[in-house]
Amino acid sequence: MIDVTQIPGLIINKPETDINIKEVESQLNMLLPHAYKTLLKQTNGCSVGGDVLLYGTEDIVERNATWEVHHYASGYVAIGDDGGGRVFLMRQAEEEKKVWIVDAGVMDPQHAELVAEDLLSWVSHGCFIEV
Repeated sequence: MIDVTQIPGLIINKPETDINIKEVESQLNMLLPHAYKTLLKQTNGCSVGGDVLLYGTEDIVERNATWEVHHYASGYVAIGDDGGGRVFLMRQAEEEKKVWIVDAGVMDPQHAELVAEDLLSWVSHGCFIEV
């Protein structure tokens, strides 16, 4: 469980259901990281101060198609963006917790920088980007 009560500028959505999360996984043809699914079950996407947008189930399929993540960052899933042309990525592994940021114009994981070691901790602390 993440504590979102102390995050200034946080806008959250209603929690998502397991059924809808499984439907998104089917549409993406992948298993989402457990940490990201945990976040979706608490808030189906959120934004922090207009600087960080974490996708909910309504957006993640379309955003991954638009960014062509399957082509340029195979093995990763885009979980959000900073509204300034950079995309947040997570590896497609069940136990993955790390969040990376990469320029949407490059979209190559080799050029990504680590934003957080743990997605849920990062969100609990306000989604600060230090890279």
